[in-house]
Amino acid sequence: MILGLLATLGWALGLVLLVFSWAEESPRQTRKAIQVSVYIVDALHALTLVDGISWWRVLVSLAINHVYTLNLQTFPLVNLASPGFLGSCILAIANHFMWFFYFIGHLGFPFGQVCAFMFFCVWMVPISLFISLMPVESSLPNTQDSKKTRQNMFKAVFQRLRPANGLIDCAEPGVKNIYDGLLHGLKVRPDTNAMGKRDVVKHKVNGEMTSVTKKWSYFKLSDYKWMTYRQIADYTKTLGSGFLQLGLKSASRVVVYAPTSREWQLCALSTFSQSMQIVTAYDTLGEEGVLHAMNESEADLIFLKADQMPILARIMDRVETVKHEAIEKAKAKFEVKSLEDVYQLGADNLAELNLADPDEIAMVMYTSGSTGKPKGVLISHANVMSVAGGIHQFIPPYLEYGKDVILSYLPLSHVLAFFVDMYCLYSGLGIGYGTPRTLTDDSVRECLGDIKALRPMVMLGVPQVWNTIRAGMLKQVDRSSSLIRKLFYGSVGLKNKLRDHHLPHNFLDDIVFKKTREATGGRLKFVITGGAPINKNVQRLMTAALCPMIQGYGMTEMSGLVSVQLPSDTTLGNVGPPSPSVECKLVDVPEAKYFAKNNQGEVWLRGPSVFKGYLHNDKETKETITEDGWVKTGDIGEWTERGELTIIDRKKNLVKLVTGEYIALEALEATYKNSLFVNNICVYADSHMGQPCALVNIDGNLIAQMADDNNIPYQNPSELATSKQFIAAVLSDLQSVAKHNHLAKQETLAAVSIDAELWTPENGMLTAASKLKRTDIVRHNQENIDAMVAKLTVD
Repeated sequence: MILGLLATLGWALGLVLLVFSWAEESPRQTRKAIQVSVYIVDALHALTLVDGISWWRVLVSLAINHVYTLNLQTFPLVNLASPGFLGSCILAIANHFMWFFYFIGHLGFPFGQVCAFMFFCVWMVPISLFISLMPVESSLPNTQDSKKTRQNMFKAVFQRLRPANGLIDCAEPGVKNIYDGLLHGLKVRPDTNAMGKRDVVKHKVNGEMTSVTKKWSYFKLSDYKWMTYRQIADYTKTLGSGFLQLGLKSASRVVVYAPTSREWQLCALSTFSQSMQIVTAYDTLGEEGVLHAMNESEADLIFLKADQMPILARIMDRVETVKHEAIEKAKAKFEVKSLEDVYQLGADNLAELNLADPDEIAMVMYTSGSTGKPKGVLISHANVMSVAGGIHQFIPPYLEYGKDVILSYLPLSHVLAFFVDMYCLYSGLGIGYGTPRTLTDDSVRECLGDIKALRPMVMLGVPQVWNTIRAGMLKQVDRSSSLIRKLFYGSVGLKNKLRDHHLPHNFLDDIVFKKTREATGGRLKFVITGGAPINKNVQRLMTAALCPMIQGYGMTEMSGLVSVQLPSDTTLGNVGPPSPSVECKLVDVPEAKYFAKNNQGEVWLRGPSVFKGYLHNDKETKETITEDGWVKTGDIGEWTERGELTIIDRKKNLVKLVTGEYIALEALEATYKNSLFVNNICVYADSHMGQPCALVNIDGNLIAQMADDNNIPYQNPSELATSKQFIAAVLSDLQSVAKHNHLAKQETLAAVSIDAELWTPENGMLTAASKLKRTDIVRHNQENIDAMVAKLTVD
């Protein structure tokens, strides 16, 4: 008896120590181990029937065993108040006493066998599960209100993830340099695929096959071709050596003026290999924008694609410092070097790595310039890697490093896209590069679009992308039969409801949402939206029909992500808790009646990811960063009861109406994008108006179809933008959206005007990050704005 008891206690103690240490080191493997243990216990239960143990108790015990698995759907983050967790606790106790009293009444079983049965069949799974939650602090983060600052400061982070001496300031193990992130990946998985791209096999221009590369309609792409960590390290070391041969040195600056591609990132890493800096410039910037970036940053070299040379040709007489151009293909009017030429220079004169100190500048990242001339944000190596270290504390349970891949197509000149690439390279997620023009099958022939070809597990997007996908999805559904529409919308509601309560819901994917998932490759684990608030209805639909959509919040001045939802989070409309590398508080905005005591105010941030200042702009730097290190974001935020941050709007986009009430323009725009008429929208108001008006952007190629769908007659599609009947239909739909979303009267649109010229970065209506350039949009539509304002002005 004693030996049996000691053996059981020994097994239990060993299991506790094993699970505790394993859960802390590898939550994903712990989850798999617990799942396997469930199957083992199932088998053991079946074997006990041979010994004549009560069959109905065995069935009950098996059922209880599978109730425990409900907690694995969000493991290691489990809501301690969820029905699944509370039920597991109650059933674990009930199961123990059911068997305890059974064996009390059947004393014929040897004590050792009883101990073994109780340990393996009754205790093993719940003990493993409950112990595994302890080191990962499975409950959602709590908010902490520090009264010391006399303001409502929240440190809504996973407190267990913070080191004892403060915020996380690097990626493990002590990686503080961006290039060290690559070397870390090289050490851990040298021969794992890290960066993939597709080559253009042939172009089709005006219906004929040709070798012309500047104009095309459709083209054929190769399969993804990959570089391993070893190949990337060798290539970037060699290319960095080539830059040295061009006369560049430590702290020299290289302007990267090119679309997102593997070459973009290889060029950046090559500069980092020799302590040089990159200057990011959106490839959609006009001549004045790229000229400003080159001259202000005093760059020595510019990297660009061959088809961008005409832009450079028109401004070269005004370029002050650039001495060299490196392009992907060497044919051009200038004395330039192709990337292959520079690489060969490095191969002939290979230099040792010369990595910058962590606090040295890694890049000058220019903002998109939504309100004026772009500002050069100085970001250090340590800034970027502190964000990577913070994110890496809680995202690993949802990913499989060394196997999962992410699709990168957003501009790498944007801080979100650049940071995610760097995190992937450090952590072991493969990066497959694509372009907005080749994402789907529409612009390719004889091959798949980038999404289906790569079949990614993670994908980034801005609200404009998701709004377009939602609109296309709903238009297809609305053209279906009444039965299909009811099935689809009912399934969306059912899946979200089941997910909210942590109940099984994936069975609906194969029944209802199979086609939508296949359209994105069928392997997406979650998608990330950022850049602007996403409407709750869009997030709800994408989460049900595609995969969990999580919202992130970040800014260039904070070197990447500030906060992000977890993939297991079922709430909508917030951007999650701040990262463990960030400190966050809300500050009063009394003129708009936002007060920190009410959990509302301007978002201020502090921590190791704070930028080093604006290039050659001390005045703006001092206005943005306080003396004690807080960055004033200009965003209005609100804390939820669970300690998650919600972004209400930009401080500069709050408009006071004649009634004295404030309205948040950006928040209203996110809501009104629920209308299927809207491709984009710019809400306008001033202090003389009682209600707002809006400029509605509708794709001119689709406006006739919209009129047909709503039975609106017309002679010529070009007339619809000014048709009173069509405008009235658009306004009526937008007002229905306002009512459905419970907007107040002062938030409800009273007039609209239609702009049928699609707003794009190319025509100057959007920034390269797809944000509205309000001043330019209003100026472009000034006559229509004046007419609406005159109508709505209150004397």
